[in-house]
Amino acid sequence: MKLTTEQQQTVIQRLQYFLNKSCDCGAHNWILNDKIFELREFQGGGLVIGGESSVFPVITVTCKDCGYTYFFNAILLGVIEKSDGQTK
Repeated sequence: MKLTTEQQQTVIQRLQYFLNKSCDCGAHNWILNDKIFELREFQGGGLVIGGESSVFPVITVTCKDCGYTYFFNAILLGVIEKSDGQTK
């Protein structure tokens, strides 16, 4: 799901402390993805939709130099509401 401009601003504001840091490789060259992704619980290689499987909505920040990718919980960033999974 693509973030709106308002949601992107919320993410930037909430992650400002992180975006000012250097990557473990020493670079300070971040790419903030403008989409929310789903991180699903591993179920032995099979795709499980619904039911008891856990799904975490995440926003990624990637180092442009080494490719290391950090995942941030979209609920805790205030972009997705926990109760119904709907965007704000």
